[in-house]
Amino acid sequence: MSLKKYISELKRRHVFKAGIAYLVVAWVIAEVASVVLPTFDAPAYIMKVLLIVLIIGFPVNLIFAWIYDLTPEGIKKTEDTDQKVLISEQKNSRLNKVIIASLATIVVLLLINQFWISPTKKEGKVKSSKIVESANPRIKSIDRIAVLPFSNTRPDAETDYLGFAITDQIIGNLSYLNNISVRSSGSVRKYEKKVIDPKAAGDSLEVDYILVGNFLKEANTIRLNVELVKVSTNEMIWREPIEVDFHSAFELQDIVAQKVVEGLNIQFSQEELNRIEKDIPSSPLAYEYYLRALSFPLTLEGNQLATEMLKKSIELDSNYAPAYSQLADRLHRVAIYEKFDPEKYRQAENIYLKAISLNNDLISANAGLAMYYVETGRIDNAVEISNHLLKINPNNADALFSLGYSYRYAGMVQESIIKMEEAIKNDPRNPRFRTLSLSYYTAGDHKKAFKVFENLEGSHWNTGMKGFLYFSQGKNEQALEIFNQIINDQPDSFWGLIAITYRAIIQGDTLTGLQTLQKREKLNVIDAESLYHLAGDHALLGDKDGCLRSLKKAVEGGYFNYPFMLSDPFLDSVRDDPEFQRILDEAKMKHEAFKKKFF
Repeated sequence: MSLKKYISELKRRHVFKAGIAYLVVAWVIAEVASVVLPTFDAPAYIMKVLLIVLIIGFPVNLIFAWIYDLTPEGIKKTEDTDQKVLISEQKNSRLNKVIIASLATIVVLLLINQFWISPTKKEGKVKSSKIVESANPRIKSIDRIAVLPFSNTRPDAETDYLGFAITDQIIGNLSYLNNISVRSSGSVRKYEKKVIDPKAAGDSLEVDYILVGNFLKEANTIRLNVELVKVSTNEMIWREPIEVDFHSAFELQDIVAQKVVEGLNIQFSQEELNRIEKDIPSSPLAYEYYLRALSFPLTLEGNQLATEMLKKSIELDSNYAPAYSQLADRLHRVAIYEKFDPEKYRQAENIYLKAISLNNDLISANAGLAMYYVETGRIDNAVEISNHLLKINPNNADALFSLGYSYRYAGMVQESIIKMEEAIKNDPRNPRFRTLSLSYYTAGDHKKAFKVFENLEGSHWNTGMKGFLYFSQGKNEQALEIFNQIINDQPDSFWGLIAITYRAIIQGDTLTGLQTLQKREKLNVIDAESLYHLAGDHALLGDKDGCLRSLKKAVEGGYFNYPFMLSDPFLDSVRDDPEFQRILDEAKMKHEAFKKKFF
């Protein structure tokens, strides 16, 4: 049979139309299934099986169309059909109706998909570098979202760590999107391993949307069920099951972050997407160590355990920037807030820099390094880093806070408060933002300084700061109650030594106070602001030399809050000393130079 005759025979047997009709109907079935199956929490393999069946059915349909035909008597083999009685027109009509109806259904589904289900739905990466706009965006301004720790459907010590770890990764990814203000990991950690009411959690965190979910690891597969809830109406925006191979667990946060973007119909740019997709670990085991490290709490023991996990992660994958950033953060915390360790403190800087060398836009590493630079007298560098972060995301709370942190050290107190208030507005439960209380204190607003702690979880720092504020107001009875509590709990800690100092001052025990100051100085504190407060404590105990020594170190180390130094009552006993005036003049010079450069 010639090709021409063969094609004619295919047409006579309506194979082409049957094939087109099958493809259209199969596409409709697949599209409907992709919407309906997740609603009923159907396992992911059902969709896979359906697609396989539809693919296999295509050649079967073509064979059937070749062999059989429609006749007035019903379906018969084509070779047995009398062409004179074949009702081709009826068959054509039926096929045409099927095709037309299917095409109409496709159009309707596309419209629903475009304007309702997922206006920004995409396959793979967006190719254009321009802003990708949704046809009907839910987000018309910056909306606030919190990603709560996922619950383990089948609690298991071997996999429980995934609940908070994956949450932290998703938060990190979403922080690159300018139209979202995402709550930090520190703000949501308290919900770990708890039964969560999304509405109550959303109201507490002051957000518009809550992302909640659960996960289950079976064999080498992780199954994740995710829900996005609108807090004001307690309405579920979408719910979707996600399934990945355990050895590809690093894909989870990218997948979920993309689903959030789609669910909220956010406008975003290719540049934002590129930043999200920049950090992908090469070793599954290295990533598992990293995730396990994230799940450890921010305590002395938790930081130590996390450090060991992160070192193992880096050994397996020396190019994964987030592991370095997290390691630097843990070392920084231990060195500053637990038991001061100058060596660990210095190591943190090099590790932050390593993380940034691998990913210059990594927000966590840049924010951590900015804070470190402030504490070590490199405020200009800190401001430059913070401004770099604000170019990435003008609403990023960490960037706003680190900038405000720099401003306080440089004596721009009101500007510090403005930036820190913006930060705490975008992330009101972030425990790192507690030092806004110090900005209020240096501005003379004790009421607002106390108010900072209302939205934060308790800690020795928060408790100690409250005691300090009472002490600075002359409310010694309330201050002593707090200081005694800290001394009983952790007498040798950073805040324990401070509490002993102020208790000695209140009780007139100068000898104990001076001995405690000697212990504090032996800690080799590098943070310039801590050195400044140490100078004030020396002055209150009548130790002029100790005050001037610490004050000089503070100003040289980067704390030159000149306006506060002019009025700080703790320093009144040394104001007439010529050396104090010289140090004050140096602080003024640095303050004015900073102001001229950045304002």
